[in-house]
Amino acid sequence: MKATPLILLLCIAVTAKSQTLTLDSCRAMALRNNATLENARLEIESAKQTKYAALTKYFPTLSIAAGYFRSQNYLIDVSSESSGAKIDATLRFDGESMEERVQAAQLQLDRFGIDINLQEEIDNFVDRFSYDITLQMIDRGLSANALVTQPIFAGGRIVNGNRLAKLGVDVAELKLMMSEREVQLNVEQYYWQVVMLRLKLLPCDQALVLLDTLCRDAEAAVDAGVIGRTDLLKVRLKQNEMRQARTQLVNGIQLATMALCQYIGYPYSDSVTVEIPTEPSSKPETPTINNINSVGSRPESALLDNAVKAERLRRKMIVGETLPQVSVGATYGINDITGVYKGNGILFATVSIPLTAWWETGHNIRKQNIAIRMAENNQRNNNELMALQQRQVYNSLREAYEQIELKRQAAADAADNLVDVKNYYDAGLSSVSDYLEAQTLLYQAQNQYSDQLIDYKLKELRYRQLTGTEE
Repeated sequence: MKATPLILLLCIAVTAKSQTLTLDSCRAMALRNNATLENARLEIESAKQTKYAALTKYFPTLSIAAGYFRSQNYLIDVSSESSGAKIDATLRFDGESMEERVQAAQLQLDRFGIDINLQEEIDNFVDRFSYDITLQMIDRGLSANALVTQPIFAGGRIVNGNRLAKLGVDVAELKLMMSEREVQLNVEQYYWQVVMLRLKLLPCDQALVLLDTLCRDAEAAVDAGVIGRTDLLKVRLKQNEMRQARTQLVNGIQLATMALCQYIGYPYSDSVTVEIPTEPSSKPETPTINNINSVGSRPESALLDNAVKAERLRRKMIVGETLPQVSVGATYGINDITGVYKGNGILFATVSIPLTAWWETGHNIRKQNIAIRMAENNQRNNNELMALQQRQVYNSLREAYEQIELKRQAAADAADNLVDVKNYYDAGLSSVSDYLEAQTLLYQAQNQYSDQLIDYKLKELRYRQLTGTEE
């Protein structure tokens, strides 16, 4: 039984200074260092802060306000001077005005025949006085108050707002799961790219060894006059072609390894290499109906469910705008405007009914009902598409494995053919061209086999992810 290139690669010795990366270690480093996942974790933290902020709406609100003013002029400024000034005063005695008392006294004087004009005498008496009155007050002041309000009922918007915030956390966590799955797929793509190139390197080296031997034999045959120089030229051209291919493979391995290290956050050096895992040993088992129809277990399906829930919660919050709002509270304030500190406390309860908002809110509710229907349609359609996707991925996986068997057999046949052609060539029954063609067929078959192994690995990972059967 002939060794496959994969088994031969497993036998290659790794130097002591080399740093070998396994597939599991690459996955772990990518999950730890990848920038996309770090942002997804930050999204979860941001959503949690939104949830905590919504929770504070259940608690009372406290506000404190203070103010101070200083006026250029007094707010109350009354002044009067004797020159051209007049002061009207009304005096009352036991319910009677001053004028009524003067008139009553004048009647008494007239009764007794006393000729005195009492009102005139009073006016003359008052005119002898001079006066200057100034009243100025309030040019500065200080006030402060504290207000505590406790919402009792806000149309359900506080409750639904908290539910919506919690839903945001769930969505962020689902997105992290999807990002982790995508990162794992990308890691394997980078990893298997390196493996594929390394698998191709060994057949290339084997072909070069064979061509070196064939070139020496051809040179000896030309010197002996057995073959023409054309056959020798064909061998040398094939050598140059394989050397160029080897150079491209070596450069490709270096670049692919650098890309892998960059993606997983691992420092690159020329000594970094990857482990070559064993090939699949058996066909994948036929998935059960539950696996194929496991759309509900996928994070994408949960995201669609949450999208519908979010739209329904938004509808409840819109409805809450039309409902009464009840709150209670207390306020206490102090002020110093007239030079005396005064304080006062008030307890209150408020009920607000947004009557004029019902018309506008009715249109908003109908609009939100449309959004809910659209989300439900997207949910149904995408779930159906995901079911088709899972079946397609499974069929592709089975086809890939069947191709592995075909490519393996083709590589084994090409190896047997090369042995037969070499025997014929050594016996002089086959030409150099036949020998070169047999070697080319083997090289191509081995490369196709390596490509098929990698293709199967990636499709197997995709199948496990979409059916929720990750190892």
